[in-house]
Parts: sequence; C-alpha cells; structure tokens
Amino acid sequence: MARLTTEQRALQKALMVRMIEVYKVINDAPKTSSVWGRLGHMVRKARLAIDDTRSPKAQIHQLLQLVYGEWGFHCNRNNHFEADKMLIDRLLDEHSGSVCTLSALVLYLAESLSLPLFPVNFPTQILLRADVDNETAFINPWDGKYVFHDTLDKWVEGYIGFGLSPDSEDLAPADGEILQERFVQSVKNALIREGRGSEALRLIEWCLRRQPNDPYEIRDRGLVLASMDCIHAALADFDYFVEHCPDDPTSDLLRDQLTGAMVQEYSIH
Repeated sequence: MARLTTEQRALQKALMVRMIEVYKVINDAPKTSSVWGRLGHMVRKARLAIDDTRSPKAQIHQLLQLVYGEWGFHCNRNNHFEADKMLIDRLLDEHSGSVCTLSALVLYLAESLSLPLFPVNFPTQILLRADVDNETAFINPWDGKYVFHDTLDKWVEGYIGFGLSPDSEDLAPADGEILQERFVQSVKNALIREGRGSEALRLIEWCLRRQPNDPYEIRDRGLVLASMDCIHAALADFDYFVEHCPDDPTSDLLRDQLTGAMVQEYSIH
C-alpha cells in the first residue's frame, strides 16, 4: 500500500468530518452513531472488494467501479444543488448526492485503503486528484470518470474567460479548511434558497460560534430573519454588516432597506 502522511489522511477525511458536523447541527434528531456505523460497514466491504496486492492505480480504479458501479452512487442533474443532496444521511439512504458529498465518500474510503486520492478546489467544482507513480490524474466526482486536461481547459474558459487554462494552484491538493468552509457555505445557501429558515439559522449560529462577529454570517442571519418576519432583529444585523463592510456591493442594497425601515418607523410614530 502507498504510504500517506498524517496531513494527507486528515485532508482525505476533512470533508466527511465536516459533513457529519453539519448534519448534526441542522438535524432535529441526528443519528450520528448510525451514520458512522454505516460508513464503517462500507469501509469493511471496500476492503473485501479491493485487491490490495494490485497497484495503487488499479485499486483506485476498483474503488471507483465499486462506488459508482456496484453501489450505484450518482448525482442527479435535476436536484444535486438541493440541501438534502448535501446531507450525509440522505446520501447513504438514496445513493444520490452532490459532487461534494460523493467526493467526501470516495475520499473517506480512499483514506481507509491508504490510496493516494486527494480533493482539488478547482474553480468550477471539486475534483479528485490521483497521484500514482509520478503521474497525476483527475477524476470527476460527479460520475467517477477521469477528466482530461483539454476538458479542464474548457471548464476554465467557460467559467473565467476564453483562452485561459488552469494553473498549478487550480490543480493542487486543496486546503482542508477552505474545502470545509466552501461546503458549509453551499449548504447554508441551499437552505436559504429553499426557505428552510430554522435549519439555516442553526447553521449560521454554529458558524458564528466558531467565528464570532463574522459580518457575512451576520448579514446572512439578517436575511433569514427578514424572511421569517423578524424585522427588527434583521435590521440590527443589516446595520452591523453595513458598518463593518461599507464597500461590499450588498451594503448599498442593505442601506436602502435600513433607510426604508427608518422612514416607515418614523411615519408610524
């Protein structure tokens, strides 16, 4: 088996660890022990299915075939941005998720098998990077298929501009903390978009316990509170954001909200 450093193993598990933390935060009755137990069962099945006498490259191929083929994990184009598709319990129940949740699962299994698969924060989406025998290959966690460099070039052109190509930083193993933060923000944005205010508030308050007084989390809390008709509390959050981030483009919109609220309050009195 390939030797992985402690840091590499932590990176492989980072997304799964954060996924389960988020699941515990927003779920009224999380079954965390059950989730860990199911993951452990999958690890045992993977160890039985994958021949550790073969090369790491062959084992990675076997792992992808197991997850996407035999087990049938997949992304659905119609709903992969929904919050439920980012939750670990739904992934395990339905075998359907987002690129983040499928990445987390494959990486978690790869760590248990000591396989050199790592996450990449590519500009358009998360990718999986396989480093074997001084060669690097990239895998799309959407479907478990390998992605060639010309495809990556097209993705970057479509996202940033014509004639641009990914640089070495775009293709490097991800920073674990940034990877986790992007996942949390994706879940939060999906909850807000879907009008799931109570769950969004729980997640925002959890973020604020970790990063007290973060103006962007406070702004988002204000947006959720406003959608729940908690106007005075929302305005206090908007005021805090405008004061601390006056040059942010959304501050102009929030200033209008604050001005309108003050005019209305003056008119009522």
